[in-house]
Amino acid sequence: MKSTIRNILNLLRIRQYYKNVLIFVGSFFGGKLLDISLLPLLILGFIILCCVSSINYIINDIIDIEKDKLHPEKLEKKALASGRLSVKFALALIAFLSTIIVILLIFLIPNLNFIIMLVLVFGTGQFYNYFFKKFAFIDVLVLALIYLWRALAGCVLIDVIVSPWLIFAVYEVALFLVIAKRKGDLILLGEEKAKVHKKIYEQYNMKLLEQFHTITATTILITYVMYLMFQFYLFEEELRFFYQYLIILSIPTMFYIIMRYLYLTTAKPEIARSTEKVIFDKGILIAGLFLGAIFFFTFYYIDIKQILYDLFKISLP
Repeated sequence: MKSTIRNILNLLRIRQYYKNVLIFVGSFFGGKLLDISLLPLLILGFIILCCVSSINYIINDIIDIEKDKLHPEKLEKKALASGRLSVKFALALIAFLSTIIVILLIFLIPNLNFIIMLVLVFGTGQFYNYFFKKFAFIDVLVLALIYLWRALAGCVLIDVIVSPWLIFAVYEVALFLVIAKRKGDLILLGEEKAKVHKKIYEQYNMKLLEQFHTITATTILITYVMYLMFQFYLFEEELRFFYQYLIILSIPTMFYIIMRYLYLTTAKPEIARSTEKVIFDKGILIAGLFLGAIFFFTFYYIDIKQILYDLFKISLP
């Protein structure tokens, strides 16, 4: 029984649900994070995104059963390729998840723009499964789009507008992670076996992917700085002096996170193949928490100031 439940969870890719946390990006950077009234809506949106993501993963596993049998790591993890679960069961699970999505959208979130984002998440995933994954370079660009749709889904769900620089940064980070996964596969399988696993690896090699990774890391940093500059002029004028020095602390932190991840994808390629493992790296965990604290204090300084005064009569400058 336990093994069956574990196989179902692996088929659903529960471990990949962290990607759907992007739905909260709009509320955080749009200054709505402390608006408790929006939380139930965002949580429901997160659940729906997880269901849509699982459907994409299941369909992908069904399509790639034979190819996954050639990949030692995937053969061990994937229940369909190993035969631990049947294709009929997988199809029944898709029907069940689809029913949940339809019920939630009809009765709880009848938001057309959000539905469009869900269609883009699902449609992009399926276009990738059936078409784009056959074309090198285009495959990573398309996969990164799914991350972008997740972030935009949260924005349209609560009707908030965030900086286009931030949205572009989300896409670049996604591209950075996807390229890292390609590197991880090459390290695990070797170039010859990788070509058998996926034909696109005939055009990928480690040197090329390293160059792509470097270019993407550079553009992330440039876009991030542009976002900070854009955001600076949105702050109230009397607070800009305070904000500029606080937010500048985030730049070296972002440098460290990117450099640390580049190191990990080379020294520990399993991190690149299973990005969720990066959360448990102490360096990135501490830097990520520090970066989040900087942003939270910066964007919600006035709210924090008011809360401290209301609760403890403490006045911040």
